[in-house]
Amino acid sequence: MRRAVLFIALSGALAGCGNSRTPVPDVATPDAPQGARDVRLKGVRFKAPVNWADLQPQGARTGGIQSKTATMAIWRYPRTEPLPAGRQALEEVRGLLVGRIKQRDASFVVTNERSTRLAGARAIVVTGKASIAGLPFRIRSTHLFKDGTETVVDAYARPQDFERVDTTVFKPVLSTLRLR
Repeated sequence: MRRAVLFIALSGALAGCGNSRTPVPDVATPDAPQGARDVRLKGVRFKAPVNWADLQPQGARTGGIQSKTATMAIWRYPRTEPLPAGRQALEEVRGLLVGRIKQRDASFVVTNERSTRLAGARAIVVTGKASIAGLPFRIRSTHLFKDGTETVVDAYARPQDFERVDTTVFKPVLSTLRLR
């Protein structure tokens, strides 16, 4: 009798093995932002979501933040030519910049471009669609001109995630951006 009870209990436990599957973790969809923390990079500071990882400096990239397939990378370039001093000069630079983007990346399709002011600097914002490593992405590239440098903030995510991430992370981070 004791063996029968043990056999029944053991076969019941074994019958459950393999029936339920562990869900596959989502490694693509960027996390919704949680909280805010200060990020200080060379010449730049901003507030970023606590749960987004830091990008390490590499070459001209001073850093940035990332969550799965969404990235906000910050680049700093010293400029040898004069920075655009007025609205007309900024418009000329915008035309040259859009031309240079298309020249570097034939897959880039501009969906919007505008001149503005951001973080106390003259700025150009170009949004568009491109392929990165063969995958489609939507991109917001913000170029700020101040103190002899061009600071570029490239923010990109998959097309299905871009609007959400742009509204909840990219634009709020840009609004806290300060150049030093």
